[in-house]
Amino acid sequence: MNWKNNLNVNRFYYLLIWLVSSLAVRSGMAQQLPQFALTPWSIVEMNPAATGIGEDVIFSGAARRQWNSLPGSPSGYHVSGQMPFAAFQSGFGVSLIQDQIGVLTNLEATLLYGYHFPISSAWTMHAGLAGGFLQSGLDGSAIRTPDGQYQNGGVDHQDGKLPTGSVNALSPLFHFGAMISDDQWQFGGSWRYAQGGQLSYSGSDVKSSMQLKPHFVFHGSWKGDFGDLEVFPTTFWTTDLSQWQATTQCFLTWRERFIVGGGYRGWKGATQDALLLTAGIHVSDRFLIMYVYESGLSAIKQVHNGSFELMIQYRIPTGFNKGKLPGIIYNPRFL
Repeated sequence: MNWKNNLNVNRFYYLLIWLVSSLAVRSGMAQQLPQFALTPWSIVEMNPAATGIGEDVIFSGAARRQWNSLPGSPSGYHVSGQMPFAAFQSGFGVSLIQDQIGVLTNLEATLLYGYHFPISSAWTMHAGLAGGFLQSGLDGSAIRTPDGQYQNGGVDHQDGKLPTGSVNALSPLFHFGAMISDDQWQFGGSWRYAQGGQLSYSGSDVKSSMQLKPHFVFHGSWKGDFGDLEVFPTTFWTTDLSQWQATTQCFLTWRERFIVGGGYRGWKGATQDALLLTAGIHVSDRFLIMYVYESGLSAIKQVHNGSFELMIQYRIPTGFNKGKLPGIIYNPRFL
């Protein structure tokens, strides 16, 4: 990379830090949804109504690096575990999501519950909720402003609204979701950060806050078998009711083992973000590994070499929670 490209990277880095981090502590800016490309393979990440669907105990973990090689670029991880309780038509789980961008780090920890009830011989309704907390941390000492003074290790932003050290905030967190599905189709939506309100930071003389703005996620998918080939197209739409973003993908599974896929994130105009290429393998009936690479389409692609995400999922078949077997009735005719 030549000196001109280095200059572009440095300029963008400081712009990213200043816009995302310094403006984040002003009441006019709200948090963003964590972004993961492999959500169709772990829907509980965005919709608690999916908790406990199926007959397996499922553990999932995903790590993401966005705009790789760009200092301060977003990164994060998601870890979840869920278990069905067929005897109660329910599922329970836990979820942990960390999202970091620049000097701002958000951590979500929630308990998940899903309730599943058939509405016909083919279709099932699912309702879910998640409750927990959101912890947000901001490293004010890493913020750099155009008029700030930072000589000899000192930190003076020349801005009374920006903290000069680390500040933290804690808030309750609630998500709600609903889904409907049959053997092939699945449609759903979730209401994220339903509690809303302000996230007030402490640990500094400066009073800083960030708006917790509700977001909505809508998704749909279909699965079709064609001999040894399974086709799995999906679409996810996210919005805060002022801006929209869409991610559409299609996955192909060969002989229930090898997975390839492609997709596109963007809707129109400035929302065009990336092309997605996915590969995965079912190492066994229980163990799945997925990887996705994203090639940027927006103007920022000139200063990074793509985004990537890795997911590992493990399933444990279980039958212990299917309820008590009915009593045995002895027929004297066969004694």
